[in-house]
Amino acid sequence: MMVLTYALEPEWWQSEPIFRSRVVARLKQLMRFDAKEPFFRRSYKSLRHDCDLIFWLASRDVEALADFKLAINKSVLGFAQPSFSMLSLYEDSPYLKPKMKLSETLSGEPLKYFIAYPMSKDPEWYLLDFEERRKLIAEHIGIARAHPEAKGIRSYTTYSFGLGDQEFVVLYETDSLIAWSHVTQKLREAKARKWITEEAPIFVGITSDLSFLDPGSESSRQENIV
Repeated sequence: MMVLTYALEPEWWQSEPIFRSRVVARLKQLMRFDAKEPFFRRSYKSLRHDCDLIFWLASRDVEALADFKLAINKSVLGFAQPSFSMLSLYEDSPYLKPKMKLSETLSGEPLKYFIAYPMSKDPEWYLLDFEERRKLIAEHIGIARAHPEAKGIRSYTTYSFGLGDQEFVVLYETDSLIAWSHVTQKLREAKARKWITEEAPIFVGITSDLSFLDPGSESSRQENIV
């Protein structure tokens, strides 16, 4: 998996409308999903101060991710800069029995909001007995699932050992940021948190077809009304 973020230059909003429309059309073309191609892609309007666009990508072929990143860079050349990226593997957890295939977890319709952040743990965590770690993870998951507002929140834990500055990339989808924040607050009580050393930066985005980049377009007006 790959998470990419981009920050727009001020010149973008001062550019000619026809130019913006062409760039947005190219980006939308990139984001179109071909069911015959094993490539997952979603785009978001960022809520952070230091980026405007978020892309969430997944493929069995890392070269496809690299090519897609390059295509985005070419499309926004001169008007946006890459601001952050995270690469990770989406694999079954060593602590849990999978309830469905990983590919099936990505097959649903996107929810309204997307959250992503890097995470690392204290080296002491990995020196604990495996069974103790499994129990701590089970408690963490139990707290989350028992929360009355947790229903509908999708969680994806991915692995970055040797692939980035973090050990994990944690991703969520939700239709309510309020519910998400409440569940996250409750999880601060989990014992496993003692070993977490990094959970920043946190990226929060709104699912978007990127029409907001072209304020004059009809689809952008519809998106803003909604």
